[in-house]
Amino acid sequence: MDFRGEGTLNEYKIRGYGARDMRIYDFGWADGERGWGKGGKSPMRFQMHATDPEKLEPLLGMRHSKGCVRIPSTLNTFFDHRGILDAQYEARAAEGESMWILKPHRETTAWAGHYLVVDTARQTRPAWSPSPGAAARAKTPVGADTVD
Repeated sequence: MDFRGEGTLNEYKIRGYGARDMRIYDFGWADGERGWGKGGKSPMRFQMHATDPEKLEPLLGMRHSKGCVRIPSTLNTFFDHRGILDAQYEARAAEGESMWILKPHRETTAWAGHYLVVDTARQTRPAWSPSPGAAARAKTPVGADTVD
């Protein structure tokens, strides 16, 4: 089940799941390549979520996660409000089941889906997605690569 962020600060004074009420999309367990420690593969909880709006959101596009897909809070809000990944939740709600994760005033799309597709074959960044510049990198908080 998906859940919502509490907006609490961790030991590094960072809100790893973003501001309060941001949606955390939980896709379950997946085998993933560890980019830290001894490397190798291991089962990981695969999630997509916003991140700290002040400290980490300006750094999106840099490697700062142990496997989650971090997205801007604006995209998180858009997905949540439009129900982009909520086909199963909407079907259960239509059957009368209470789905607390769904906000009452959402405007869902008729094309809501079930899956997130991640393209892992690309070896370089697309031109439309430049990496954060030196100014953003200089503001990287201590421990930012281990906040989630």
